[in-house]
Amino acid sequence: MDELDLRILDVLRRDCRTSLSKVSEEVRLSRFSVKDRVERLFEDHVILGSTIVVNPLSIGLLRTVFFEFKTNPHEPWLAKLLEKNLSCDLLDGVAGEYSLFSRFRLRDDEQFSQVLKKIDDAMGKSFFKKYRVVNAIRIFKESGVAFKAEKSEGLKLDDVDLRILEILLHQMEYVKAPLPLSTVELSRMLHDFGIEISQPAVFNRLSRLEKKGMILRHTVRVDFSKIGLQTKFIVRVKANPNVYDAVAQDFLAAMPEISDLYRTGDEYGLLAILRVRDVSEYNAFLLRLYDSRDVIDTYTTLVLEERKNTPLSLLKD
Repeated sequence: MDELDLRILDVLRRDCRTSLSKVSEEVRLSRFSVKDRVERLFEDHVILGSTIVVNPLSIGLLRTVFFEFKTNPHEPWLAKLLEKNLSCDLLDGVAGEYSLFSRFRLRDDEQFSQVLKKIDDAMGKSFFKKYRVVNAIRIFKESGVAFKAEKSEGLKLDDVDLRILEILLHQMEYVKAPLPLSTVELSRMLHDFGIEISQPAVFNRLSRLEKKGMILRHTVRVDFSKIGLQTKFIVRVKANPNVYDAVAQDFLAAMPEISDLYRTGDEYGLLAILRVRDVSEYNAFLLRLYDSRDVIDTYTTLVLEERKNTPLSLLKD
């Protein structure tokens, strides 16, 4: 990895549909050299594949909930249970009072009740029988994309729309290639799922999903440890109560270290997920954080192991 590799990754993470010619112009390298580097980054598993970032509220996922579990190494079945749940799209082993941190995407109160029942049954068999639930009240940033979290209006998703989003979210599982599916390839895949639709119709639906704010970004998934961002933290931030939204939207969301940012109902009303190179870089981040007079306190949890980190699934459990 060198500076040119990092610049190419930056372009592709912003929009992986960017043509190789445009990437070459931006990084000032020949098109053939860019192509070779992209292929090498994919072969070395730095680029894991393409995906999209969606506005979770716009596709009917009305609730994002974090569960924290107190467990021990003699209970691997609990982590495996969470890994298998399609509603759980993030699962980390963490240091501290709780040893598992998870994020669930839920469509309604009924699904929340179903998930809660499964967790209650599982925790009844655990040694500590201890967990906590943290509700996300508002989402300010996800997968490196800051956005307004209002629900999109005026566009009802049908089964074809949902299948298009599902394929694009998980396209790295279908196609072993560093760059995203073309609309021709997407039309062909929809045919494999029994949906007869032309390439122009796919293009029109995709454009509509983007214009309505359903799709926020076409991007590549990256193995962050291979680009030096080996340390991951979950940080709770306490701010002056009357400026939580301003601190989140105008200050924290702009910090490149923060990939995901939520308003919660906890005493520490903001929850951020971030990646840095090492502890010294995290210390520098904290110093910048406290430059804001509205930040009162922070509480940090170190991520020891990433057990699951996948795009959210639109399929039901």
